[in-house]
Amino acid sequence: MQQFSHQHRRVGIFIDVQNMYYSARNMFGSKVNFGNIVKAGIGNQQLVRAVAYTISTKTGDELPFFEALHKMGIEVNMKELLEYEGGQKKGDWDVGITIDIVRMLDMLDVVVLVSGDGDYIPLGEYIKNRGRVFHVVSFRESTSGKLIDCADVYTNLSDNLGQYLIRDPHYRPQTHRASSPTDTFSDVIAEQGENGALQKHEKQPPQYLLQKPRINSHESQKEEKVTGEKKQRGRPKKKNIQQENK
Repeated sequence: MQQFSHQHRRVGIFIDVQNMYYSARNMFGSKVNFGNIVKAGIGNQQLVRAVAYTISTKTGDELPFFEALHKMGIEVNMKELLEYEGGQKKGDWDVGITIDIVRMLDMLDVVVLVSGDGDYIPLGEYIKNRGRVFHVVSFRESTSGKLIDCADVYTNLSDNLGQYLIRDPHYRPQTHRASSPTDTFSDVIAEQGENGALQKHEKQPPQYLLQKPRINSHESQKEEKVTGEKKQRGRPKKKNIQQENK
């Protein structure tokens, strides 16, 4: 793992909770150890702020999780899940995280983004153009390759899963996915693909083109009769002239 050795560098850590949560659950059947992720992002630098961005639900089931983040010294920014008339749900923090980083950039030397979402590539370019270090932390399997290329420093959490995951011994992959009030459309598709609910198949011709047509006995006899008639057609055979004279 790459860590900075500059003790006087000011670092801000920004965590896309939804992105990390679904990555850990879908790929490893586990929960994320956000406390250890923050420690890895800080290294031996000076932490200015560590902020987690997440979604709140009407049931309030996530409140214990928020309290745990607070005890780790992580601030929590939450917003309610948006539901539209057509049934579509939206709960991402891309714009909110970007705005907060831009606002805080003057007081930071290093920006640590905990997410694998490729939508943050323009933000990374902006951070570097302002002379700051752009550090990405994520699971490599669910991270945009272009985002990794954009980063000055990249930490792959998959290199040490024991440190960054909290295993759930009762977890079982779902054959059919149960919906969650915190899901966005992209989350549903990603999880269905991981659980095998959505599988990629090579395109095959329709079944009716692969099946041979069935012919009943009456049609078969009719076909044989027609075939026989066709065989008899053609150039007539020469008659024996001697036999005709007789």
